[in-house]
Amino acid sequence: MPEALYYKEEHQRLYLKGSGHITAILCADLRELVFSRFEQGNPIEAFYVDLSECDYMDSTFMGLLVGFNKRMLKLMKKRITIVRPSTTAKDLMEGLGLTSLVDMVDEPIPFPEDMVNINQTKSASVDLLLHSHENLMELSEENKKKFAALHSVLKSQNDQEGK
Repeated sequence: MPEALYYKEEHQRLYLKGSGHITAILCADLRELVFSRFEQGNPIEAFYVDLSECDYMDSTFMGLLVGFNKRMLKLMKKRITIVRPSTTAKDLMEGLGLTSLVDMVDEPIPFPEDMVNINQTKSASVDLLLHSHENLMELSEENKKKFAALHSVLKSQNDQEGK
């Protein structure tokens, strides 16, 4: 199954569907799209993420989900909802402590038919990788240890790019 992310906003609800292997490759465009929507200031009633067809997701994507959830809580006082996660997706989220942060439902939620495929147009920046992993590191001491070396390298690269 090819890596793909589909997105649509309808009736003040955001819909995101992941298919196949979801990795950092698709995260730059997704981050820009969703955070620009948050910045509009218009209410968001719900944010649904369907992971029923997700074979794998990397830590960058999971960190981005944490970031989306933090922003939803801050702006709308609501958590994102993970819809019918595959066994693999659920195991990966449990392993990093995400399942306690988000709402999870096993029953299907109707998603729009005409969702837009988020094609990769940007590469994942050091800033994106750094912030995604910082989101994960905030969740537990275990995650801090797990991502410490990567964080150190990314922070150094980010600091050098900022000069």
